[in-house]
Amino acid sequence: MSKTTEAKRNKGDEDKCLSEEQRHHCIEVAAYYIAEKNPSEPCCDVENWLAAEAQVARLMSDGKL
Repeated sequence: MSKTTEAKRNKGDEDKCLSEEQRHHCIEVAAYYIAEKNPSEPCCDVENWLAAEAQVARLMSDGKL
């Protein structure tokens, strides 16, 4: 493979990855919506965050983020 092709492929891979800041923001938003769906369960911040982390990780592994 030529260096140009490899560089383009690596650039494409970088475009698919989220920065740590973007990933954190996605988790924050997902945790918020999880909490909104379960208003009867206040004080579940840690559980909501962990569920959101799993959700974002799954979306990232599926190539949807």
